[in-house]
Amino acid sequence: MKIVQINAVYGVGSTGRIAQDIAHALKAQGHENHIFWAISCRADENAAFYRIGSTLDHKLHALLRRLDGKQGWHSKAATRKLCRELLKIKPDVVHLHNLHSNYIHLPLLLQFLGENKIPTLITLHDNWMHTSGFCTYYSLHNCNQWDKGCTDCPAVDKHLRKSGAKMYRIKEELYSRIPNLAVNGVSRWTAEAAKQSMLRCAKINTHIYNWSDTQAFKPQENAAEVREKYGIPENHKLILGVSQGWSERKGLQEFLQLADVLKDEATVILVGQDNGVPKKENLRCIGFTNNRQELIDLYSAADVFVNPSRAETFGLVTAEAMSCGTPVVAYNNTGSAELVAPQCGALATDGDAAALVTLTRKLLESQKETYSAACRQWVLENFNKQTQLQKYVELYEKILSFKKSEE
Repeated sequence: MKIVQINAVYGVGSTGRIAQDIAHALKAQGHENHIFWAISCRADENAAFYRIGSTLDHKLHALLRRLDGKQGWHSKAATRKLCRELLKIKPDVVHLHNLHSNYIHLPLLLQFLGENKIPTLITLHDNWMHTSGFCTYYSLHNCNQWDKGCTDCPAVDKHLRKSGAKMYRIKEELYSRIPNLAVNGVSRWTAEAAKQSMLRCAKINTHIYNWSDTQAFKPQENAAEVREKYGIPENHKLILGVSQGWSERKGLQEFLQLADVLKDEATVILVGQDNGVPKKENLRCIGFTNNRQELIDLYSAADVFVNPSRAETFGLVTAEAMSCGTPVVAYNNTGSAELVAPQCGALATDGDAAALVTLTRKLLESQKETYSAACRQWVLENFNKQTQLQKYVELYEKILSFKKSEE
């Protein structure tokens, strides 16, 4: 097979590593890879690489988006060049990942894919592809407009809402013109939402979970050294949170509450960009890290991992923590509800911070070993890297078989 993946990044960030892992799996089975990227790329020997647009083009796109609110509706010249390259490659399947990073004109690309009858796979890493494009997580706005046409979008000012509804109609029409369209959600929650959205026209709707590299993310035996490194008092349990950056959406307020309520019992360590995290004696934000081993050590040393995010299509950090044998407390919303099995931790009612604190304290009072083996086994069975990658290969083959059956 000849597979094209289009994503903002390659080899960096969560979607970039996913695209890279897929390319590696395809290359190992003798398939041909082509990667189109825009923002950042760690190129390797597994694919041919093409950049979409330039840094200047991306900045201009961002400026225009700020003026008209239309993410993914600029960069026409760069998108036309992309389409010309696709004509040369003649891919069997085009796989779309994250397209909302100021680098592509979505209508032009979708129109091209439909007119040339190119089998297309959309992986929903968030909700942007099946809304007007003004939001990436409609659940953050308690919004259900996405299945009706985004006619009254709460994410933008009123003067932009008419254009949002128009964008929705255009995307819906263009999706319907792609004859072999497949949609993959990275959780059941995501896939089910797609069935009710403008993507209901897809011939295939499935879900393939993201994965944890279980060979790397596994329990370590150096908890004492990790605790000493970060100054955890001997009589304190360790609560860990991991995010790209800390905000209310990612649960910062819940961590502040955990630190206050459990000030005599636990220390909270937050990994991620500070963004103004308040200083507390038993709460420290150690910043973002690219050091995977540092992250593995922290996951393994923690007594409980807490993910109070209000919207997760999957929740990679949750899977990584469990892969390292650490139980998780999270809200029972979006994709998080599927990741945390009863034997692997606890789920609080969405938004109930008091319940989140209570469940965290309950897990801290238990022996971590009660959960560790089950956490590890759950990840091995459900979010194993090789298993999930093989599902992608089989999905490509299934998409291609639909086209061949019509020829």
